Amino acid sequence: MDEESDYQILQTFDNVEIRSYNEMIYASYTPSELEGRDGSFRYVANYIFGENNKNEKISMTSPVVVKPYNNYEMAFMMPKSYSLNTLPTPNDDKIQIYKVPSSIKAAIRYSGYTSESIEIKKKQQLIEVLDKYNIFYENDFEVFIYNSPFKIFNRRNEIVVSVHLENKKKINMNQKVYLGGGCFWCVEAVFDHVIGVKNVVSGYSGGSMKNPTYKDVSSGNTKHAEVCEISYNPDEISFEDLLKIFFYTHDPTTLNRQGNDEGEHYRSIILFSDEDQEKVAKDVIQELNASVFDQKIVTELVPFEVFYIAETSHQDYYANNKYAPYCSFVISPKVDKLKKELRHFYK
Repeated sequence: MDEESDYQILQTFDNVEIRSYNEMIYASYTPSELEGRDGSFRYVANYIFGENNKNEKISMTSPVVVKPYNNYEMAFMMPKSYSLNTLPTPNDDKIQIYKVPSSIKAAIRYSGYTSESIEIKKKQQLIEVLDKYNIFYENDFEVFIYNSPFKIFNRRNEIVVSVHLENKKKINMNQKVYLGGGCFWCVEAVFDHVIGVKNVVSGYSGGSMKNPTYKDVSSGNTKHAEVCEISYNPDEISFEDLLKIFFYTHDPTTLNRQGNDEGEHYRSIILFSDEDQEKVAKDVIQELNASVFDQKIVTELVPFEVFYIAETSHQDYYANNKYAPYCSFVISPKVDKLKKELRHFYK
């Protein structure tokens, strides 16, 4: 592959580069399900190897781009010598050709094998640096692979995300809230694309055991609840609106149960970080008790103490397993209904 000179480094924070990317043209393929991720490389490669209306071979540039937030779309950057008008048309109509505008992105590098678990770990490291330096970021995390497709040994991989340096001061107000409303797969899916939400991490809180595992929590012996750590910018969405979404998407009147998910670890819970969050939560519960729910809300309201991140297999679970039975029959209908009825909250 030829490495295109597609960016300039603006700043460096610890092991993270802030880059200015030029306008680019992508040729991409989006698999219909997660299992198609590995095969996506072949579809786009066929196009650049000559399966187009001109039988023209196109130079393979680097990196290959994988978009986990878009069902693992895989895209190749087209050489700068082409425009949208001069690129040949793919024979396969599943290949999409489109222009990507110039942008500012943050990137963290790693080498060796790449996998979903490694990508999640590196994403968390990138977020920690951006939070440390109060840098505003979107939720469009991508994987850049510089010399080979997924699961092949690479000399260079990257996790990148769009950032807005001009909003740096505002991000000083970024806050976190910890919410549990049944299975954390559902909670994560509900908040993942809410406007103003910067990151959602699944984990455990509210119990007594240090560093519990999923098995420990599911046993009911640790007193932990499955919760999500939700990082959000209050300039874009209020804590009150987050709670309204939270209460809209689960039944807070059932004790230790959501649907068929039963047990203390599935309890409805808000772990507040300060007195302001506590007051807002009490006011919202009082309002909903009076005007919405026939039964009294039993959501536990307790001070936040510690959050334990869940195993990597539970992170981005819905995004990675949309066609699994639980996701198809439980989570997808909930998310689809929510995005329709509360669409003003969603990207």
